[in-house]
Amino acid sequence: MQTLLNNRYRVIRTLGGGGFGETFLAEDTQMPSNRRCVIKQLRPILM
Repeated sequence: MQTLLNNRYRVIRTLGGGGFGETFLAEDTQMPSNRRCVIKQLRPILM
């Protein structure tokens, strides 16, 4: 199963992660060319 972020970006692979979040290489499924992009998903602040 492929991960779809924001019902738009199909994750190809994880590029990295750390304290602030994770970074992914993804394809934009709403663009005709399915162009690739980098997505940073931030972690929520827990108090």
